[in-house]
Amino acid sequence: MNSHPLITFVIPAYNSAAYLHYALDSLLDFGERIEVLIIDDGSKDETGALADYYAKTYPFIRAIHQSNGGHGSGINHGLLEAKGLYFKVLDSDDWVDGRALAILLESVEKDEGDIDLYLTNYVYWQGRDHRGQVIDFRYLFKHHRHTGGWRDIHPFKYTSNITLHSAMYRTEILRKSRVNCPEHVSYEDNYFVYAPLPFVQRLSYVEVDLYQYLIGREGQSMENSTCIRKYHDFIVDAEKMFDAADLPTIRHANLALYKAMYHHLILSFVMVPLFARLNDSNQAKKDLHEFWAYCHKHNPRLYWRIRWHFAMISLMMPGKAGAKAVKMDYRFAHKLVKFN
Repeated sequence: MNSHPLITFVIPAYNSAAYLHYALDSLLDFGERIEVLIIDDGSKDETGALADYYAKTYPFIRAIHQSNGGHGSGINHGLLEAKGLYFKVLDSDDWVDGRALAILLESVEKDEGDIDLYLTNYVYWQGRDHRGQVIDFRYLFKHHRHTGGWRDIHPFKYTSNITLHSAMYRTEILRKSRVNCPEHVSYEDNYFVYAPLPFVQRLSYVEVDLYQYLIGREGQSMENSTCIRKYHDFIVDAEKMFDAADLPTIRHANLALYKAMYHHLILSFVMVPLFARLNDSNQAKKDLHEFWAYCHKHNPRLYWRIRWHFAMISLMMPGKAGAKAVKMDYRFAHKLVKFN
C-alpha cells in the first residue's frame, strides 16, 4: 500500500460486532488508495476480534484497541494515527456507496491536495432496505461552480449543514486546528466539524451520495429518548464550540465564513434548550441556566447574538406556553428534515 493513502477512514467501534462488517465491507474494493483504522473502544463483545480478523486479512486495515473513551476519543486516536491526505469518520453501523467513493477518490487525485474541505451528499436509511431522504449541497456554490472559497458559496439552508456525514477535511487542517473531541460525551461531532472551519480556505462539493446513514437502530445516540436523557452532552459540546472561535472577530475579517459558522452554531445550539426543556428535570433547568451564564461570561457579544436569535426566543419562552412551543418546534424540526 502507498505510504500516503488518499483517505483515512476512521471507524470508532464500541460493541459493534453485529454490524461493523457493513462499514468495513463497503471499503474493501479501495485498499490501494485508502487506509482504514478501526478504533475498538474497549468493547465487551466480539468487536475487537472482528477488527483483528479484518486487519489480518486486509493490509490497508488496522485495528487499534483502547480503553473505553467514547466516540470522540476514537476520533482523536484516529487523527493521531492517520496517514491519509484526507480524514473521514465512518460510524460503525453506517456504510459508504462504492460508486460514490470511486468518484470522490478521482476528485482527490485530480485536485492534488488543493482542497481543505470536501462536501458530499448523505442518505438517511430507515433500516438497511428503506432508503430515505438525501441531503445534498447542489445549491451551495454560486455560478454553478463546485469549488471555491467561502465567498463563492450561498448561505446554508436550515435543512442542511456541514455534518460528520457530509464533511471530509484535509488531515493537515484538522491537526492545525488542534480540534480535540471531549471524551465520554455524545454529539461531539458538531464540535469536530465546526472547530476547523476558520482554517479552511478552499472547499469542493462532489455531487455523490457517499455516506449512508442508518437511523432508527435501537440504542443509537440520536434516538429521541437518548437525546433527552443525554441533554447535558449537548451542553458540553456547545460550550466547546462557543470557545472554539471568536465569531464577532471573524465577522469583520471574513463575512462569508462568519455566516457559515454562525449557521452551524445556531443549528447546534438549539439542541441545548430543546432537549434540556424536554427533559424537564430540576437539574436540567439548573444546567440550562448555568450554560447561558457561561456563554455570557466568556463572550458577551456572541452570547447576545445567539440568545436573541428567533429560534432561541421560541425555545426559551417561560411557563406552559414555552413548554408547548418547545414540543411544537421539535415536531416541526422532525417533519422538516424527515429524520425519523
